[in-house]
Amino acid sequence: MARKTSSPVVLAMLALLSLLMIGTASAETVGEINTDDGSLALSKHGALVASGIIAGVALILIGFFFNFFGYKLVKVLIFLAGFCVVGGLVLYAEYKIRAPQEDEKGRQLWYLGIAAICGLLGGALLLFLYKVGLALVGALGGFALASWILAMKSGGLIHSDVGRILFIVAFVLIGMAVVFFIERPAIIVASAIWGSYALFVGIDCFARTGFQYTALAFLNAPGAVYETSPKVYAMIAGMAVSACLGIITQFLTTRPKSGKFLPL
Repeated sequence: MARKTSSPVVLAMLALLSLLMIGTASAETVGEINTDDGSLALSKHGALVASGIIAGVALILIGFFFNFFGYKLVKVLIFLAGFCVVGGLVLYAEYKIRAPQEDEKGRQLWYLGIAAICGLLGGALLLFLYKVGLALVGALGGFALASWILAMKSGGLIHSDVGRILFIVAFVLIGMAVVFFIERPAIIVASAIWGSYALFVGIDCFARTGFQYTALAFLNAPGAVYETSPKVYAMIAGMAVSACLGIITQFLTTRPKSGKFLPL
């Protein structure tokens, strides 16, 4: 049975989500403007920058929540999924339309603010459309699993750009569909996989193995190059272990009295 969350918990998650959006977006700004290799956490001189540090910390926190507490705090999970998807899409569209230059700090802040507001509205709306929210949780899990599989080889296990995108889309759609057939197991597995993926991308903002480039490279982001190495394979293995631990933890801590999933 999904448990309800209290207002203080929701407010705390709102603050964390705002940090996530600011950190991730700032990191993407660094990647598109200040470097030649699409790095999330490095300046053009190879040093850690503030936005990369913020992104790393935020992704670690949000990934940990998804991985170990997703189903237990299902309302927050749905809000979080809506915030990430809607805010991320808005930010992506903004940068595609007109990416700010390095000295355009004002434009960067406007982009972040608009994306954050849209993300908050999207997350809040999904609290009233819980089935759509659950579908997005499944979609995020499918995306993370597809990225993990593609990460097994430099440039992606599938070399065709179209093939990679179709592969990711297929996993996203499967993740969305499965949630409606086996609700509790699917939500737990999807949230753990996505959480573990976000967790290790956050860790890589500091470890700098190259694992953080997976999604950017597989979605053909400009300048993003993904290369495997022993360190990257260690991150891939670590993500798998973390996801398994998250799945086990969530099943153990959310044993329902009945197998029926209760609507929010």
